[in-house]
Amino acid sequence: MLPTSPAEVPEDVTDVLLWRLAVRVAADHQPDPHRPGRCTNLRCAHETYPCPPLRDARRAHHASTHPRRVTPGRARVPAVAAAAHRFVGWFRPARPAPAAARPPLPRRQPLATLRLAG
Repeated sequence: MLPTSPAEVPEDVTDVLLWRLAVRVAADHQPDPHRPGRCTNLRCAHETYPCPPLRDARRAHHASTHPRRVTPGRARVPAVAAAAHRFVGWFRPARPAPAAARPPLPRRQPLATLRLAG
């Protein structure tokens, strides 16, 4: 029987949707009582038991019920400080560039002067 209410989901389940899918697939792929070593599902007519969908359902069930190991606290990565120091000035120079003397831009003539000349 498939669980229908949230109260029927075990406490160690971390991914409820994956767990429900795994339970449904496992319920659909049971061993055939008349042909030992075969699956009852018609999609697995020529497959030996346990069939590939059932093996995938078992892996999904395992993945949905085992919490990920998380270490409490903050991770300390000493190599980050050294790598960050290497990229100082990556997008802008670390030292300001000396001001280069630019040549003055040519002066534009007023539009009225150009009309009279043409």
